[in-house]
Amino acid sequence: MNKKYFNLLIISSIFILLIEIFNHSTLVTNVIYKSTSIWFYNLIPSILPIYIIIDLLINYNAIYYLSKFCGKFMKRFFKMQETTSFVFYLSLISGFPSSSKYIKTLLDEKIINLNEANKLLTFTHFANPLFIIQSIGITFLQNKTIGLLILIIHFATNFLIGFINRNSYIELNTKTLTKPKKNSFVNCLSNSIYNTLKILFLLYGIITFFMIITTVIKANINLPSGINTFLCGIIEMTQGIYYAANLNIDIKLKASLITFFLSFGGLCIHMQVFSILNEYKLNYFNYFIFRIIHALISSSIVFLILSFMI
Repeated sequence: MNKKYFNLLIISSIFILLIEIFNHSTLVTNVIYKSTSIWFYNLIPSILPIYIIIDLLINYNAIYYLSKFCGKFMKRFFKMQETTSFVFYLSLISGFPSSSKYIKTLLDEKIINLNEANKLLTFTHFANPLFIIQSIGITFLQNKTIGLLILIIHFATNFLIGFINRNSYIELNTKTLTKPKKNSFVNCLSNSIYNTLKILFLLYGIITFFMIITTVIKANINLPSGINTFLCGIIEMTQGIYYAANLNIDIKLKASLITFFLSFGGLCIHMQVFSILNEYKLNYFNYFIFRIIHALISSSIVFLILSFMI
């Protein structure tokens, strides 16, 4: 599409959204309250402490130590240079969109190139483990065992995708980071808190924006609850999971649908990832396709396992 017409389309869409916000001001106000509640009670407790700790690790050169002691797995299993283990292991702990932040660190330091960054994005799409166990397992599904199952399958599918995609680009020449400047622990802690709060408020803004979009769509189009839930989950993962948990369907289908939303991430998460990496021309289509593959595989496995368990 011509860039001029594309810009006109965006401008027109924004004006329409603005008009709809005024027309449905009460609904929009309620959804802002809801997004604030989800952000404050679900995201902050699971993200804030981990992000601060991870940022401290970065300041104290965790990249070097992780690549030294854990890098062989990345080299043998995924055929990537050892330094990229920093992104993989810390993403396991902190969840998306943190992998994009770590990938940006390696790109900024010229440790990896764009091909390696694109490959890393395909299999470092990890949801925060505390969010899966606490928010999805205990709060939404009220079943910690199913939450643990979703966590294991979600993570294992990333491993599978990384292994399948291992030959797409191979770079095994390990490069090293420049040594970070030595700062006091107080300065590092202050910077870590500041960086974490920036990410949290970015998440809050994007989540709220996409929840407003789904609310406006629902207000104008009367869709069945199942289709409405799926649409919300594709656009904004957290809202989709919330609606899926409240559907009157079998627990197997409910858990499978939630796993699909979690592994796909929602366009909201996709926007967060690529807004962090906006200065680099990474391949979104490639990332999008692997998110669909991830969602289909993980949700199918969860459904099959629960069919035997329940």
